Amino acid sequence: MRNYLIRRLIILIPVLFIISFVSFALVSAMGNPFASLMQMPGVTEADIQKLLHLWHWDEPLPIRFLYWLKSIFSPSQRGGFSTSIIGATAMDLIIQRLPVTLVLSGISMLISILLSVPLGIYSALHQYSKTDYVLTFLSFFGMSMPVFWFGLMLMYFFSYKIRLFPAGELHSLFLNVGGNLVDFPQAPWYRKLLDYAWHLTMPVSVLVLFQIGRWIRYARSSFLEVKNMDYIRTAKAKGLSEKKIIYKHMLRNGILPLVTLFGLSFPSLVGGATITETIFAIPGLGRLTYDATMSQDIFVAMGVILFLSIFTLLGNFIADILYALLDPRIRYQ
Repeated sequence: MRNYLIRRLIILIPVLFIISFVSFALVSAMGNPFASLMQMPGVTEADIQKLLHLWHWDEPLPIRFLYWLKSIFSPSQRGGFSTSIIGATAMDLIIQRLPVTLVLSGISMLISILLSVPLGIYSALHQYSKTDYVLTFLSFFGMSMPVFWFGLMLMYFFSYKIRLFPAGELHSLFLNVGGNLVDFPQAPWYRKLLDYAWHLTMPVSVLVLFQIGRWIRYARSSFLEVKNMDYIRTAKAKGLSEKKIIYKHMLRNGILPLVTLFGLSFPSLVGGATITETIFAIPGLGRLTYDATMSQDIFVAMGVILFLSIFTLLGNFIADILYALLDPRIRYQ
């Protein structure tokens, strides 16, 4: 197991290098990263040319990529994935926005798993029942629902019509504490926690719908396959209770295909968060990706892409480890 993990970690290095180069080439196709500065008063074309030369943007693509790669490990950049056109390093911006996206995506993933796995098991055990048809319909509905449309519908109904939840932002500017309005940072922690939950209810609901349909379909398919295995029929013939068969035999074997889906869900969560955070004006990593793309801040966009690539590779790596932990038949040599 240890040798396998070491080999996988070594393989990740060239894979990450290739992904970085391809991503850098695609992001570079966005054009001049300093073109937006021309709108600022006093900035001339000569100034833009100086910036292009300073940042090696007048060099061929492979040379540019090597300079960008060097900036990751440069002490002057503090490992910042190069500097944004707004002055801060891309790493500083990513670290600043990442906790918001991790909380938003983590909560939505946890809720999706807690709901979809039991529903998928129930749907598999009651195949072709009315409940199974309803869950199948809801799954396909959730998988086909555009994230932006569902977010706008929630915003229209719950924020505009009945005014139950705020239309956007991460938290309120002021909170009512004991009849007095206080600034959000000075409010008690429990009031801030409740305010966060109030603001994140609709964004989390959008991401849960984005995930839960796919999770239910995977869980149903996986447990349908396990349900017809010989060892399940043997367990039933022995007179074991249905509860014991589900938890001791079906769950551990049927959960394995979901491990792969779990490992590959990290980048898709951030992808869904990009749209969700943009709609609800939440200052997370997804919103940073959108802002960097729209402003042609290539260095921030490239930093985010590299960060997502690392997330994807780590997700696969974690999935391999979970496979071995959940299934004793799997041994990596």
